[in-house]
Amino acid sequence: METRPDVRQLIIEAADKYGEKTAFIQNDTEYNFLNLKESSFRLANSLLDLGYKKGDKIAIYLPNCIEYIYSYYAIYSIGCIVVPIDFFLSQNEVIAISNHCELKGLITTNNTKFNLLELRQSIPTLKDIITIEENSKFLSFWRLATNSKPDLEDQNITTDMMSSIFYTSGTTGMPKGATWNYLHIHLGTEQYKYYGTYKGLENRLKIDDTERLIAPIPFSHSGGVLYPMMAIKYGTSTVIMPQFNPYDFVKLIDKWQVTGFHMVPPMYYAILNLKDIKKYKLESIKWAAVFGAPSSPDLMMRFEKLCPNAVVVNGWGMTEVIPPTSLSTPGNVKSIGKPTPNVELKIFDAHDNEVKQGEVGELVVRGKSVFLGYYKEPDLNNEVFKNGWFYTGDLGRTDDEGNFYIIGKSKDTIKVGGELVWAAEIEELLLKHPCVKEAAAIGIPDQLRGEVVKCYIVLREGVVLPKQYILEYLRENLAKFKIPKEIEYLDELPKTGTGKINKAALRELNKN
Repeated sequence: METRPDVRQLIIEAADKYGEKTAFIQNDTEYNFLNLKESSFRLANSLLDLGYKKGDKIAIYLPNCIEYIYSYYAIYSIGCIVVPIDFFLSQNEVIAISNHCELKGLITTNNTKFNLLELRQSIPTLKDIITIEENSKFLSFWRLATNSKPDLEDQNITTDMMSSIFYTSGTTGMPKGATWNYLHIHLGTEQYKYYGTYKGLENRLKIDDTERLIAPIPFSHSGGVLYPMMAIKYGTSTVIMPQFNPYDFVKLIDKWQVTGFHMVPPMYYAILNLKDIKKYKLESIKWAAVFGAPSSPDLMMRFEKLCPNAVVVNGWGMTEVIPPTSLSTPGNVKSIGKPTPNVELKIFDAHDNEVKQGEVGELVVRGKSVFLGYYKEPDLNNEVFKNGWFYTGDLGRTDDEGNFYIIGKSKDTIKVGGELVWAAEIEELLLKHPCVKEAAAIGIPDQLRGEVVKCYIVLREGVVLPKQYILEYLRENLAKFKIPKEIEYLDELPKTGTGKINKAALRELNKN
């Protein structure tokens, strides 16, 4: 069993080392490392006083905020299990998740889309609801974070204990709970630090107390837990965004002189489509990383031009394989680069054999950054784990230098009359069209060919474009069987809580 200083020890060391240095910024309020220690430990002691023990599950159902950070620290400091629930999820989804993991505590806000008293009645195991606002019906977060003692005793937490259950917003059915141990919560930050040694990144991606990050992705995401961990391990500062807004994002970068961030492709597209984007200097940015879906290299190069001092790199990771698992070298954003030493990546065919270089197959992974498995899902675990390898469901290939490339999801291929079509190929082509703001391709049933392609497109503001022009553009660049049978314009594409395009919602839209 590997050892690391536990979260409690890291908080103590960070407070001693960094003291009054800013750790987090929310609106115009700055929170330093001494604030972190005091509020987190008071909250941790209050949770112990309420009877919480190692292994109890406590959910955080909040938008990004300082209370989210304190909650992570307090729960991890006492050996409980954090269940970060996406704030975009509905009442039924929150109830289903809570009952699935036998939730004991919930840290939330009065500003939910549903009635918290109704929620409590639907979750038999739920003992406490803690709200960040004062509400006589529930426990007060800030009373718990102010009224207990500010020093916390060692709780004897070991790295093999379960630390977190991240419920992934899967493409089908109920979200699945990906489980991490107490070693996993350290690995993402250590992997980022490792990539800072890459040629071209060594003076940019530092992950130390000179970094000023911005958090546009939800803290409930596996990439969101990096921010609280990077702060206490390396002394970074982070600007908190309650939710992503492209205009606020660029303003905050200039205001707080942000040095780096990681986001999903649709967030980059939203920034590039801002009308007056060029009036923002963005000179402080040294690095930007793209995660979450195959991204268009052309668009990423356009983004790099907005940031005169930055390099843009493309990476890969997933909730099930602690991100960032791989990162490209500067100038090679088509690739996701090579994996961290914590994991081994390979490309397998349908018979579980490694494919030749350049051939497309399923990305498989093994190593200590791989999660423990899906919570209470033995059949699913048997399906995704084979001979020590985790089957990611992502399709990829390698080049002659050992770099990996993501082609798309295995579920995101469209089988047209026996021919395979990668949705990502069509989407990338559409995003190069000057009139297209967003695009998504899905497969829809067809009596003759089994499946055909359908594209959902959002045009740029003020643009009117007959669909035949899109079809002509695609015919010039694609084989005949890849041409969509249907094109539908939308005002916006549905997104998941992490900002990715929600193809499950598009498939439902097509049924209606």
